[in-house]
Amino acid sequence: MKLSKTLLAAMVCGALAGNALADTITLNGVVRDFKRGDQTGGHPDFETCTTVAGHGQYGHVVGLVGAQLGADNKPVFNPTRPSNDTMYSSTSFNQWYNDVAGTNMAMPLSLTLSNGSATKGGVYSYSTNSFFPIDGLLFGNQGQKDVNNVTRNFSFTYELHTTFTYAAGQNFQFVGDDDVYVFINGQKALDLGGVHAAVTGNIILFDGKVFSYNASSQLPVAGSVKSVDASMATNMASKWSTAKLAGACPIKSGDRYIDLGIKDGDACSLDFFFAERHVTQSNFRIDTSIYLKPVTPTVVTPLFD
Repeated sequence: MKLSKTLLAAMVCGALAGNALADTITLNGVVRDFKRGDQTGGHPDFETCTTVAGHGQYGHVVGLVGAQLGADNKPVFNPTRPSNDTMYSSTSFNQWYNDVAGTNMAMPLSLTLSNGSATKGGVYSYSTNSFFPIDGLLFGNQGQKDVNNVTRNFSFTYELHTTFTYAAGQNFQFVGDDDVYVFINGQKALDLGGVHAAVTGNIILFDGKVFSYNASSQLPVAGSVKSVDASMATNMASKWSTAKLAGACPIKSGDRYIDLGIKDGDACSLDFFFAERHVTQSNFRIDTSIYLKPVTPTVVTPLFD
């Protein structure tokens, strides 16, 4: 179940009133292009990931990357990942979000999220069912076509690094394909790994914690990831009501959470990683009541050879 934009806005109403808000947010990221795996010099994780002997099948897979960001602020390949991994090796995965001469080409890419009005605050969204930002650029289109039979550049990754100020009730929702990983303060909070059709992920910040809820495949309970039991769900509902947040508390028994130990006004980080790895669709939608602040990326790889 997805939360409506109206409910998302109501949940955070008032909590952000003290911040310097705007009706749009522009975030700065890096897109990296790869050659499809069946081309000369191609990357095995793109387009051909299920054809490599010993590797997995298409579908949403949780646990392909570790629970914490690495020292380089990038996702970490999980050596004990599920068998349907769709990743050739740790070396191939470590190329997804790093500039590697001869393997990928990079360029900056900004996204503008809008709340759909001239007013400030509320829910900021970016949505397209045709997310092909580098058509004809970098390595160029490689013969792959979308559902409308249009030739596109499918094989790429995208990363964003942002900061924000914590307030109880903030929500982040992503709908799309393929892999998406979201980290809050370096902790994995949303895991939509694998090559799959559009999947929805929801996280909410409340009571100093980050909760993953309404997930078709939940984060495994291990390390810092805990499971919400019935008693905690009741307690969260009570705190939700006391905080005068709108609507029913979305946190239910069986959801997952990570205790970040944060409080209102604390500075936090949100790191977002995306990969488009297979035809024929590229869906990409963000809805968030978090007022994200842009961080300027550094691009090392030349735009063109």
